Amino acid sequence: MWLSTQNTICQTDRMTARLKGRRLRAEAAINGITAWAQLQTDARGLALIGSYAYGRPRMASDVDIVLVTANRERHISGMEWAGSIDRRPRLIRCQEWGPLTERRARLSSGLVVELGVVTGEWLSAPLDPGTAKVLRDGCRVLHDPENLFGRALREVRDPRTT
Repeated sequence: MWLSTQNTICQTDRMTARLKGRRLRAEAAINGITAWAQLQTDARGLALIGSYAYGRPRMASDVDIVLVTANRERHISGMEWAGSIDRRPRLIRCQEWGPLTERRARLSSGLVVELGVVTGEWLSAPLDPGTAKVLRDGCRVLHDPENLFGRALREVRDPRTT
């Protein structure tokens, strides 16, 4: 067993070497995107969601990250975030999911990282049922200078707090 820099416990004693390597690459990508987001003046929040957030990724799992930004268009049109963690990322999908725009990239290691780009309205109370489900299913806050994720997670846990 090992403890990552983000205090995520990963059970490595029962994993294959391939899965251990995949998780290490995923943690490196998560840490790299977090460092990149902390340097962006328009980044209002960053969170890991999905299987890596709730601690049950499989070999085929992608890394799902949500970026809350004041400049949505900049991050939808560019690949700077992926270039911060890989020399040759390849955009494999860009899709709209309501207020969230997905930018999916395959890294040179084969790891797929998905950045969901949203504005602060995505986390505004009352939360949309879809947003609440995403947060409830597993969310690891990576960067939250305006406490947007903190407030939203409190609402998910106790809707009377808003």
